[in-house]
Amino acid sequence: MGVKLRKRKRTGNTYSLFLDIYHQGKRRFEYLNLFLTDDKANNKAVMQLAENVRAKRQLELQNEMYGFISETRMKDDFVAYFNKMVQERPEDRSSWKCTLKKIKEYSGGSVAFMHITPEWLNGFKKHLLNSVSQITAYHYYSNLKYAFNRAVREKIIYNNPCSLVESIKKPETKREYLLLDEIKLLSETPCVNQNVKDAFLFSCFTGLRFSDVRKLTWADVKVDKIEFMQKKTKSIEYLPLSQTAIQILDRRYKENKDSVLVFNIPTKPVTWDNIKRWVDKAGIRKRVSFHTARHTFATLSLTSGIDLYTVSKLLGHKDIATTQVYAKIIDQKKIDAVNKLPIL
Repeated sequence: MGVKLRKRKRTGNTYSLFLDIYHQGKRRFEYLNLFLTDDKANNKAVMQLAENVRAKRQLELQNEMYGFISETRMKDDFVAYFNKMVQERPEDRSSWKCTLKKIKEYSGGSVAFMHITPEWLNGFKKHLLNSVSQITAYHYYSNLKYAFNRAVREKIIYNNPCSLVESIKKPETKREYLLLDEIKLLSETPCVNQNVKDAFLFSCFTGLRFSDVRKLTWADVKVDKIEFMQKKTKSIEYLPLSQTAIQILDRRYKENKDSVLVFNIPTKPVTWDNIKRWVDKAGIRKRVSFHTARHTFATLSLTSGIDLYTVSKLLGHKDIATTQVYAKIIDQKKIDAVNKLPIL
């Protein structure tokens, strides 16, 4: 760790002064907009000013080691910081790229961390809600909060400014799911990609997300259960398998045992297209994506009499409140059933 004052020759006898900063294995340069010329008296004052800046930066680095926030880092451009995060997320970059676009629109292209106030955030929330749906605005604002939490961990800012304002509420959306008869119908209907078909049906009986099914390996399969790390929560999960799920794995093993992956399924857009064509061929008139299989598992489990707490654990939810959404669906099904009783 260190901050050194250096000079770089320009035209004639002029030199520009800059700081060579080395910290935590990384080197960066800070140009001071200070110059040395033939004027010795002026050079002495310039060097003194440059040395003062160097000493200040050195102190900031030392403070950072003890948990203090650097004033210089708080002046960093948040838009550039967020853009760097976008480049680090190849699989879910689409949502983050759209969030970045909205931040650029509202900020004019750049905004320092220190200038992101509650007023700025409330204005940004209005900008989102005026240009996209509430559910989309909720996801974009969640990305923003995630970025600030990371900035706190990296000691760029003291705390997340989003904690000072009310978040955009996530609206309740209709969770499409399949009935058991519809699952049987899909099972009997050919799909252009057998891996996609088996993976979807496997998710209907395990509740696994697309990201977890796609990376599932044979090493994760332990006879009548699977052990895997959830991509979303980064936690290790132990999931017992139903007989139907085991049958699907047996079929895949016979056809795919030489592969490391259990299901060799294509990219998300291709998989979604395969599912849409398959569902249409089966004559099912519902908007079905791969995530519908997870909803199906939840509703199927609850209607089969499995208690809410157990279903929550099977889905890998951290908060049972997340699972209660499915309980509302089941309650509505009960109401619909009662309403079908004959009138006396």
